[in-house]
Amino acid sequence: MKSLRFLLNWRRFLSSSFFTMLEILAVKINLFDALLTKWRKPMLSLEIQMLNILPSEKVLHLGCGAFPSATIFIAKQKKAHVVGIDNNYIAVKLARSCIKKKDLSNRVTIEHGDAIYYSVLDFDVIYIAINVWPIDKVLKHLAQTMKPTTRILCKGSHQDIATLLKNKEFQSLFSTYSTLEYPKIQSFILMKKVNI
Repeated sequence: MKSLRFLLNWRRFLSSSFFTMLEILAVKINLFDALLTKWRKPMLSLEIQMLNILPSEKVLHLGCGAFPSATIFIAKQKKAHVVGIDNNYIAVKLARSCIKKKDLSNRVTIEHGDAIYYSVLDFDVIYIAINVWPIDKVLKHLAQTMKPTTRILCKGSHQDIATLLKNKEFQSLFSTYSTLEYPKIQSFILMKKVNI
């Protein structure tokens, strides 16, 4: 199991590095903004629809990155307040600039934070980006600290999250309510299992 978790987290780290470069370009150059938005829009629209977010709900985007696409889509489409966090100071600075440029500062807050320790008790929906790692520790933290009614969308690639959720430890923590499959990418709607 340790080697599986290492591989899973290593793949997420590499993905994070690649997408960070794309997002920096998107924040700085309008053409990359338009291309990255167009590329991400179909999947984000389906994910947001799956989450069934209400305007009154508080949403947390873990691993928002320099170009917080999911944060932007949720704030625009659902009119909900979204908090985006990232553990990279440069990404946070760029994300704040992006949100200001898109005139969404009244609906979006960008903070520096680590998903392993960040307080999630006030949130109704948690969106976990594909670049968040170590994902096993993040999911354990969420299971211990989130409200029983909170919905999580967790993105994965190459069946990494599906494999992790089959592990007995994680089967006892979460129920999978819905899955969205794209080539090489999957999104899972998870809810915490409550022991009665």
